[in-house]
Amino acid sequence: MSVIFPSAEFFAALQQAMEADPSCTEGLDPSDAYCGFAVDDRLFVFEFDGRTCAGAMAGGNELDLDFVVAGPAAVWKRALDAVAAGGGPDDANALPALVACGDLEIRAQDDDGLALAQRSLPFLQAFFAKAREFAVEAA
Repeated sequence: MSVIFPSAEFFAALQQAMEADPSCTEGLDPSDAYCGFAVDDRLFVFEFDGRTCAGAMAGGNELDLDFVVAGPAAVWKRALDAVAAGGGPDDANALPALVACGDLEIRAQDDDGLALAQRSLPFLQAFFAKAREFAVEAA
């Protein structure tokens, strides 16, 4: 069985994979963020509580979040392809690199949200990398 990206099921599968393997964030700073990924015009919201993803859902309001990592579906697909190919956190298509080069953007209401996003990117990459554990189809 495969999961479609982007979808609520995809992000729920990431949440479950992270719960099953808490060691995936070893060596990373924990994240206490209420944030989102915007894929084109679709928003997916997450609550991270230390080293776990306490919740994942589709929809919501960006104004309620600490920050959003946003970009076109094609860029997210590149990040997903890099994960599937075994790319690590230093890969040119990892979330931190995609933000640094401007292919993905961080949206936040204030500087605190921007700073939290920058600190959280390695953790978010570890979360996103759990996709290598299941079959994924692009929508």
